[in-house]
Amino acid sequence: MLPRLVLAWLLLAGIGFAQHPDDVFVGQKAPELKTGDAWINSNPLKLEQLRGKVILIDFWAWDCPFCAQAMPHIKELYDKYAKDGLVIIGVHTPRIDYEKDIPKIKEAVAKKGIKYPVVVDNKYQIWSDYLCNTWPSHFVVDQEGVIQLSHSGTERYEDTEKVIQKLLAKGSGK
Repeated sequence: MLPRLVLAWLLLAGIGFAQHPDDVFVGQKAPELKTGDAWINSNPLKLEQLRGKVILIDFWAWDCPFCAQAMPHIKELYDKYAKDGLVIIGVHTPRIDYEKDIPKIKEAVAKKGIKYPVVVDNKYQIWSDYLCNTWPSHFVVDQEGVIQLSHSGTERYEDTEKVIQKLLAKGSGK
């Protein structure tokens, strides 16, 4: 029993070390979004067509406990700033096979009250382009398509909101 507990602890501890350092991608051009397997709440979007907007890209999975912890914060940002020009794009990337079921993903989006666009990334193409390695992962992209915040895991909600506020104010000339 003890060896199993030690192994479980080591695996869980390793998850924290496997994450990218915060903001390692700041200053880089955001990779264009691949088509994905399906889009929910929207027709397919491209970052190029969203130039001039502030974008929050949220990599999540419907049965991920850490994603569930972050989701209320993401939805709050949408509710507060969508009217000011913030675009949130959820990238649903499954952690395990049963999370690839598109009808279940659509059901989860509806149950969670997600109103913003969600692209289903069952082939991990967008995930790979953004070099993600844990759920959730967040990227704030400025009006010129450059990453201004990158974060893997939970927390940093205030930092994310401050970057969004700053970028939205810049876009409005404030």
